[in-house]
Amino acid sequence: IALGSCTMKLNATSEMIPVTWPEWCNLHPFVPQEQAKGYYEMFDELSKALASITGFDSVSLQPNSGASGEYAGLMAIRAFHQANGDHNR
Repeated sequence: IALGSCTMKLNATSEMIPVTWPEWCNLHPFVPQEQAKGYYEMFDELSKALASITGFDSVSLQPNSGASGEYAGLMAIRAFHQANGDHNR
């Protein structure tokens, strides 16, 4: 289930330091896919780990927070109830 923007305020500064490293945050958004293989490998491993931990068949890394993240979380809860025959929730 997605984390809301409120949760982002609670992240410790030390946890946020790695996302400011130039090696991490300076990837151009239109970089050719073959030049971003490490990112894709990391995202794939993270997605598989999250799916395994949560019991979902698959997961999405987007949206990650805010209103769209909350909506995605609510839709996951709704799908769970529908899949379990609980149509009144």
